[in-house]
Amino acid sequence: MPVWIPALSLGGLVCLMIIPAPGYWGVAIGGLCLLIIVVWALLWVVDRILAPVRNRLALWRDARARKRRRAIHAGSGIARKA
Repeated sequence: MPVWIPALSLGGLVCLMIIPAPGYWGVAIGGLCLLIIVVWALLWVVDRILAPVRNRLALWRDARARKRRRAIHAGSGIARKA
């Protein structure tokens, strides 16, 4: 996930502390920056939790693909009837 998203939001919050925006604009900008940081953190946690599951599924798909490639066709001439 891109690291610049929460960094940009944190920069917005710091700018609001240094140069305060009046009234509703300050609340809206600050709330939006805070919301972006919280949502990004939650997505990061979910991504960390689901990473092993994704890796396991990829290994499982690779194993299934390998088994398909080694299949022996019926009647390939290995066993002959007398």
